Amino acid sequence: MTGISRDVYTAKDPKTILNSVFHYHSFRSKQKEIIDSVLAGRNTLAILPTGAGKSLCFQIPAFAFDGLTIVVSPLIALMKDQVDNLRKKGVREVVYINSMQKRSTKERIYKLLRDAKLKMLYVAPETFVDNKLMSILKTCNISLIAIDEVHCISIWGHNFRPDYLRLRRVIKTLNTPPVLGLTATATETVEEDMQKQLGIQCNVFKDSFDRKNLLFSVIPVETVSKKEELLKTLLERFPGSAIVYVNFTRTAEVVANYLVKAGFSASHYHGQIADKEERRRIQNDFISGRTRIVVATNAFGMGIDKEDIRAIIHYNIPKSLENYYQEVGRAGRDGKQANCILLYSQADEFKLRKLIQHSTPSNVQIKAVLDLLMRNDGELIYVNVKRVANDLKLDEVPIRLLLHHLERMGALKTYFRVFLRAVVNVLNDDLKSLKYPREAEMIYNNAYFKSSLNRWMDLDKLSKSVQISVPRINNVLRELKTAGRIELVEWDFCTPVRVYASIKDVDMVVLLEIFWRLEESGMRKINKVVEYVDSTECKRKFILNYFGEEHNGNCNACSVCNPSLIELSDQNVSSAESAINLPLPSRKVISENMRVLDELKRWRKNIASENNIPAYYIFHDSTLIEISNQLPKTNHELRNIKGIGAGKMESYGKEILQIIHKSCGKKQ
Repeated sequence: MTGISRDVYTAKDPKTILNSVFHYHSFRSKQKEIIDSVLAGRNTLAILPTGAGKSLCFQIPAFAFDGLTIVVSPLIALMKDQVDNLRKKGVREVVYINSMQKRSTKERIYKLLRDAKLKMLYVAPETFVDNKLMSILKTCNISLIAIDEVHCISIWGHNFRPDYLRLRRVIKTLNTPPVLGLTATATETVEEDMQKQLGIQCNVFKDSFDRKNLLFSVIPVETVSKKEELLKTLLERFPGSAIVYVNFTRTAEVVANYLVKAGFSASHYHGQIADKEERRRIQNDFISGRTRIVVATNAFGMGIDKEDIRAIIHYNIPKSLENYYQEVGRAGRDGKQANCILLYSQADEFKLRKLIQHSTPSNVQIKAVLDLLMRNDGELIYVNVKRVANDLKLDEVPIRLLLHHLERMGALKTYFRVFLRAVVNVLNDDLKSLKYPREAEMIYNNAYFKSSLNRWMDLDKLSKSVQISVPRINNVLRELKTAGRIELVEWDFCTPVRVYASIKDVDMVVLLEIFWRLEESGMRKINKVVEYVDSTECKRKFILNYFGEEHNGNCNACSVCNPSLIELSDQNVSSAESAINLPLPSRKVISENMRVLDELKRWRKNIASENNIPAYYIFHDSTLIEISNQLPKTNHELRNIKGIGAGKMESYGKEILQIIHKSCGKKQ
């Protein structure tokens, strides 16, 4: 256990863990309250803005608890980054597991779980289809299930993922341990629905959504050519890294190529890039600064740990204000000024509405799914969701959602996913030291199995022949592969579905109404974005009010409160006099106190370097500027400055006052 004292693993005090493992001197806003709620064993929902330190809210309890903390995360890259970062801090009792890993890697993780050698297990929601993993987890002492991006469970949220819907069943299967849900953006409707979908009631903690260093602007644009020219002009005027968000994969490629031809360092990113190494390379080049600009769909950004993004430009109108605020929240995490610009065209709005309509299944498509299921009532069938979606020219999400609602209606029951076809090559017929020797022998001796070696094998047919269930055959074949007895290629991943006779009583109109409501919700979200575009009130006030937070307006940091913020439109893009003036609404430093500010920044930089953390984790520039202006002489005066909480005061107060005294003494 390199780098961390064993004492940390027996420590129960969150502050001790914060200092010893993560090398932070004090908690950030709401972290302590959330951690206390989790440690008390209460179901907890944390709604914190992007960059507010959500991960510590489950990582610190993981050390304090005796048992295992399961962390549900939607992205493999995000899981890997968090595990890698923990290991750099000397933490070894943490791993991630996903469907892309080799079976030998999974078996090693299973052993660690059985031997109670792990503090944290990161897992994607779809990985819970692994029957073997679930059977092992049921024997573990699970202290907490932390669900990152928990808004993905709500169909009324901005990034619904059907795989999250199985979490309610997973929680119940694992004996209902305490749950911590974490998200950066959620309205009251989504907040309530998240708890409903998980089947729990939570203590809810919210922090202010106001990011004062973000400057909001909306620019109407009529044509694609003028939009491209405007984008080019903006990126020429704004130095630093930028993300340009678009709605379609083709748009990402076209706009990135346009920028490259215009001389910019740019690349594109979207979910259809099949090569995971290519996706990783694009991300790493952007994070390291080798690539300045990424043009991307919303598949890019979650888990991108880059603090110095200076601009987020929405080339197309976002699907919702939740999407918009989460995406712009990736800018300016270092506390410095960053620009958030939305380029609006009515043509983009129409395309987005059409996309939502296309995602709504028709009565013909719903009837086709019901007919498929009703032909097999009383039987266990295997549904390849991808194939059904392709046949019906639908997205997979409506099919998965349809199965989910039918299960809630009691018309069917779904089980964890299996593979239904395989290519098997026997390397060794020695069946000793296996967990399933009897089943393996039955499979090896089966006539159909022998005749199907080295070509595609139908596991449903094999199951009926040997009288062993398909899930059990999956486990046996995977064990044989891990033991080096066979070579195995898995294919045709299906969801086992037990169809009940009551499927015939399902009212198709009820199902249609569910999707109509979902489409209506999507349209309302677009309406709200258009309202934001057209509104003549403070843009910051509009956004914060949408999330239930009060703001008096007049922020002087949006294109309404400060029209000179961006004086660009599609009419004057080509004008050499087009102004981009972006004053951050903070007090200027009094010139004679610049010496104090310089000393404070030098001191902050040294602490950040010693603890290997970003400087803004200690204090934002705005706080140091205020200290330099006011020159507090006592603890009471320093404590009254915004950004100096009790924790900061305890950790840094004495040093700050000494710097002020010393710097002012030099001046005199």
